[in-house]
Amino acid sequence: MTSRYLAITLALELAACAHSAKGPQTQAHHEDEQAAMLVQRAHQFADAADYTRAEQYLNLATKRGGDEAQVMPLLIDVCVRDQRYRAALQYAEEHLRRHPRSYRLRYIEATLLRALGDIGKSRQELQRVLDASPDYADAHYSMAVLLRDQLGSHLEADRHFREYLRLAPRGQHAEEAGESLLEAVP
Repeated sequence: MTSRYLAITLALELAACAHSAKGPQTQAHHEDEQAAMLVQRAHQFADAADYTRAEQYLNLATKRGGDEAQVMPLLIDVCVRDQRYRAALQYAEEHLRRHPRSYRLRYIEATLLRALGDIGKSRQELQRVLDASPDYADAHYSMAVLLRDQLGSHLEADRHFREYLRLAPRGQHAEEAGESLLEAVP
């Protein structure tokens, strides 16, 4: 498909959305269907590695009343898959301004900040996550790796590796966390 064809398809879908207004309840139901259709199309574009188009459809889904909690992770994912980390971070920060207690998204924000080299802000956001969700094992692991690899704080890293192992003894990172401990755990 050419980008011109895709643009025409998008324009036709938007025109269909605009001309189908009926009653208030019917309109709300119709908008939900439109948003779901736009999310579905975004998935198709993402599967075809057309991340820019997927991002456009996800933005439209949000504007058409799509569930932000459902759309935001997808939007960030397509940006990350396209290696557009700053755009993903911008979406995360924008969402967190409206929903500051979205700690899973804050964790993703911290990960993006680290990937972009903002270690201080990444640590700060990880700490916010851990303050709000002390049982979030992956946040402990990420904090430990950041402390060990970027800040050289091995004692602090050890504490977070141990907490990760306590919370997720068979977790995805258990082997590395165990090997990173300063002393062997009996």
